[in-house]
Amino acid sequence: MAEFLIFLWQPFFLFWFFLCTIQAEEKKGEVLYYTCTMHPSVKSKTPGKCPICSMDLVPVYASSFETKAEQKIPKETPEASPFFIPPERLQAIGVRTEEVQVRKLKLEINAPAIVSINESKIYDINVKAGNGYIIKLNANYVGKHFSKGETLATILSQDWVQAQMDYIKAYRAWRRSLLVKKDNPILLDQQFYHIRARLRVWDLNEDQIRELEKYAWSMSVNDVRTAKGIRGTFELRSPIDGHIHEKNVYEGMYFTAGQSLLKIVDLQNVWILAELPEDQARYISIGLPCLISFPALPEKTFEAKIDFIQPHFVEETRRLQVRVVLPNPHHILHPGMYADFKTTIDFGTRLAVAEDAVIPTGERYVVFLDHGGGHLEPKFVEIGDKIEGYYIVRGGLKEGDRVVSSANFLIDAEARVQGALKIWSSDHYHKRESGEKKEYQPMPPSHMHHMHGMPGM
Repeated sequence: MAEFLIFLWQPFFLFWFFLCTIQAEEKKGEVLYYTCTMHPSVKSKTPGKCPICSMDLVPVYASSFETKAEQKIPKETPEASPFFIPPERLQAIGVRTEEVQVRKLKLEINAPAIVSINESKIYDINVKAGNGYIIKLNANYVGKHFSKGETLATILSQDWVQAQMDYIKAYRAWRRSLLVKKDNPILLDQQFYHIRARLRVWDLNEDQIRELEKYAWSMSVNDVRTAKGIRGTFELRSPIDGHIHEKNVYEGMYFTAGQSLLKIVDLQNVWILAELPEDQARYISIGLPCLISFPALPEKTFEAKIDFIQPHFVEETRRLQVRVVLPNPHHILHPGMYADFKTTIDFGTRLAVAEDAVIPTGERYVVFLDHGGGHLEPKFVEIGDKIEGYYIVRGGLKEGDRVVSSANFLIDAEARVQGALKIWSSDHYHKRESGEKKEYQPMPPSHMHHMHGMPGM
């Protein structure tokens, strides 16, 4: 009985299946709605003008989209399929193309800079061995220049009197040992050099020590006993050629041992401090050649190398500071002057695509390959650094490919309207990962009448 019922219903089932197939084929050519290529959010059941930009609305056909069942499949990897825009329409909207080529790429980095004091050439002036008073202050204002050995200040100190007496006695004993044989000359030598080392704590130079030794040898025994002729003052002299950078003392002021009195700086070399943005800092390394120029000295350009890179970013500006050392023998470079830092990074010969040809689509980048005759194909690419208007190509393109390099936003809008940018299902994605590749096939002429491009432009 069951077999008889199946036999009776089989013709009705075949007829129903044939009817559904015909309806599905007819539905493929149906207009789902009308939209604007510039504003895809606009959807209308009838043709007309876009309420936002007044462009003509274009039809969207059922064949351009996935079925509802397909839309429920999880989306994982973007799919790109070819589409067609009439050549005359491409010409009207100003589409230009460019060939992907191997190019010599160099990145020029420019950054603002400023002249700064060489911090390794700042000297602190103090009296290390005793307390005292400033009797006369020659370094009486900041910025005053002093030559090496020139007197900065005259110091009065009781400890200085005792230090002189100890040295004079040791020196006289040591000189007599050279003339008269002593039982233990080695011990006497050690005592003398020990006291001589203590005297150097007063920052005396060789001329000052020799002058003291000359006076010590000419003194009488009675003068040594009574300290007759011993001066209570000494001259504090400049250790370098430089100018007063900081002044913490005044005439007549009392000071203690080790107190900072003055700071003097040498400007024979200066620092150039440049600040680079965070995205360029990764290209910089110590020893990298660079050029330094100055708005105040337009005729001069200095060649140098990066001497130091700060280990931390400047938090307020999110910039990385680098340092260059420049010689300044004639003191034409003054701390605080503005400067310009310039260096070039050579990337060698690399496959590159024009920056204008690349469209970011979230986590991916897409270009439009031009196959000629209005046939275009979206292509997802992997790109690297952007250098002088070009991206380094890491994958997805090869040398000789021709890509659209202008009016890309219009092409992108048309591609989305025509459904050329889709999402693969997980099954399709795994098939591609396993080795299957989708080759470009020109659109059949029978389907081109559905691709109306962008009218009204």
